[in-house]
Amino acid sequence: MNKKILVSIGLGACIVLGGMNFSLASDDKVKTKGLNAAVVEQANIINKLIDLGDARKDPILLLAAAKLQKTMSEEAAPASDESSATKDILARVKKTAKGRKDIAGIADDIAAAKSKYWSTGDHSGFTNREWNRY
Repeated sequence: MNKKILVSIGLGACIVLGGMNFSLASDDKVKTKGLNAAVVEQANIINKLIDLGDARKDPILLLAAAKLQKTMSEEAAPASDESSATKDILARVKKTAKGRKDIAGIADDIAAAKSKYWSTGDHSGFTNREWNRY
């Protein structure tokens, strides 16, 4: 009888411990589900936009954060070979605005603003890929 009880306890312990191990492995999958590198990168960008938008009381930065939140993807954005000079970015804004005068007007307002840090309003016309090397 003692042997039967010991075997039952041992078998029960194995089942419980085995189930706990399976449960822990399952919890890890739940915690990391959907958090690939692209999602984490987008979440970091969103948080930075929100921080800057709130600190500067800038509705455009907050709109960009909200837009990115609504369009998050598990796909990473490829590095752009386009110029990151302000004038070139604003030209692309107008081109992709598809005739929306409100967006073109915002682009014009940004073009007219003075920069505290870039005397030319850009970083020498480097492409994003070139700029990111520094």
